[in-house]
Amino acid sequence: MNILIIEDNPLKRDKVVEFLSSRASLRITEAASYNSGLLAVYEQSFDLLIVDMSMPTFDRNENTQGGRFRALAGKEIVTKLSKANKLVPFVVITGYKDFSVDSQSLSIDQIHDLLKTLGESYLGCIVFETTDDVWQEKLNSVLEKLGC
Repeated sequence: MNILIIEDNPLKRDKVVEFLSSRASLRITEAASYNSGLLAVYEQSFDLLIVDMSMPTFDRNENTQGGRFRALAGKEIVTKLSKANKLVPFVVITGYKDFSVDSQSLSIDQIHDLLKTLGESYLGCIVFETTDDVWQEKLNSVLEKLGC
């Protein structure tokens, strides 16, 4: 199974990769921003996307902070892929329970309801917390659903 993780936080990305690496049958590709995530999907074929909700437009490095921060980047990515008929199964892993866009605030439940409209490709929204392993159990359930 070929998996793409689109996550800008190196600590969270490393934890997810470490968890997934225990499964020999998985090939993991990493992207750290909205643009690099989209580019990876257009260049390669994936069986599962693990997408953070909030991230910068571009990869961060010592010279740049990644451009405009996108509070709903994950939603934007999967919506764009859906419109291009390139959407594969995906799960959202986020550290936030509320998202602010301009003057509007959306809860994780509202995000969940919006993503459900994308159909069976949407496999759920997982809250990542470093203090517990619940996210691992939920991600494991997603992988089992996909036959991993």
